Amino acid sequence: MTPYNSGEDVSYWERACDFFRMVGASETEGSYFIHNKNSNMVKIGIMCRAAVSIDEGVLSCTEDGEKTVVDSHSEADIFKHIEKLLKRDAPYFFIVSPDIHRRFVDKELPQAVFVQPSIEFVFSPDRKLGQISFSRDFASERQGGLMLRAFSEELFSAQPNCLGEPLLFSEMVASWISAEDDESFLKRLDDAISILQDFPDGKMTLTRAYEYRLAAKHDPFKLYELHASMNGDYACSHFFCVRKDVFALGSSPENIFELDDRTLMVDVVAATCKPSDDGEFLATELYDNPKQLKEHRSSLVNRMNRFNAFCEGGSIKVTKELQIKKLRNVFHLYSIFMGKLLISINIFDLLGNIFPLLGARPKELLAIADAERAPHRYYGGVVGHMHLQTGGCFLNIRNALLNDYTIHVKVGVGVLKESSSSSELIETQDKISGLMEAIHLWEESFHAEEDPEAASLGRSETEDSKPKLQNSNKDHAANND
Repeated sequence: MTPYNSGEDVSYWERACDFFRMVGASETEGSYFIHNKNSNMVKIGIMCRAAVSIDEGVLSCTEDGEKTVVDSHSEADIFKHIEKLLKRDAPYFFIVSPDIHRRFVDKELPQAVFVQPSIEFVFSPDRKLGQISFSRDFASERQGGLMLRAFSEELFSAQPNCLGEPLLFSEMVASWISAEDDESFLKRLDDAISILQDFPDGKMTLTRAYEYRLAAKHDPFKLYELHASMNGDYACSHFFCVRKDVFALGSSPENIFELDDRTLMVDVVAATCKPSDDGEFLATELYDNPKQLKEHRSSLVNRMNRFNAFCEGGSIKVTKELQIKKLRNVFHLYSIFMGKLLISINIFDLLGNIFPLLGARPKELLAIADAERAPHRYYGGVVGHMHLQTGGCFLNIRNALLNDYTIHVKVGVGVLKESSSSSELIETQDKISGLMEAIHLWEESFHAEEDPEAASLGRSETEDSKPKLQNSNKDHAANND
């Protein structure tokens, strides 16, 4: 990467990445980096002070290295128990898997983790050099101050420019192991579409899993940087060291909710088409497409109804409608609504009522939709950050789980009665391509460091010879992951 002395040349996100790398936090258990792009803010937590986790249904609390198992809890009030175990004045990062309510679980991973740091830093457009946003005591504050002073003397780096034409899905996927072949997934799609003929307003989200084996370990935070820098208008990106050699990262297009004290803000992302600068094409694919509009508006109403019980009567209002969210490999329609939480409600009340996020309407179709046996790990769950009732909770899609030499990813597609199974198959490829491309370029960058001349020649030949990714010009079934 190219160094800069000037702060004007580097964004607050790039500076935050440099700082996270400088303090050596990326491979320390409990360290987190979360970029809320909706609010233009990065939060970095280091030196984990306390963590509350759920492993195979067992709730435990670890504080300053001492672990305590908490026996008295039920599945129905698990998040309220977690709330009681967290320190009220401290921020927390959290990641929750939908497997918390599924039969298929990766027993090596916690199904939920809430971590509270000793020191937290914030980076934003008006705090490009960073600022301490929380410290547990004077000693922590002093240590954080020394880190920021050392960082202010460092050269800054620009992120690599990787935004050429997207790579071809079929070439990238050849190196991946799929949990099921295309024929099996197409059959599940066909079966779902057939069942939905009896449910005109129904929807099922089907997922499929992929796995990638690394030949050697690389810097996991560099993969996060590549993925986030390439992914366009995402809502939130994150990197989290779950434990030694286990990392969660992602770049989500939408929130589940964001809170500023009692003010609720919700993204609704639904309806998908290929990227294009052609306004007429976008109008045809999104704005003039009855199926796309039906799906988006149905999702909007469904999400508003989900939060009605938690907000003051009449306070929920749509503030932005039918805008276009531009990601690298797909474009979506999105809308925003806002509301005012009841005084008695907080984030833990909301968390206890939002799963399953990727499921089915009506609920009796969930068992059919969620028949895939591969664990979701953190795909389709939530990731977020809160401090004193302010922060965000985001849908954890377009994400990866790195466990030692193995990378796990998933992709989902929402199916309607009008859907075409072949079109939905292609949509899953469009959606997962960005993450696969980031992983491809991540490995390529390390090969380049080992043998710059050979890598340069190989890349040049590849760029000249291989075809580029062609997204299908299709009538997508309007949905998000």
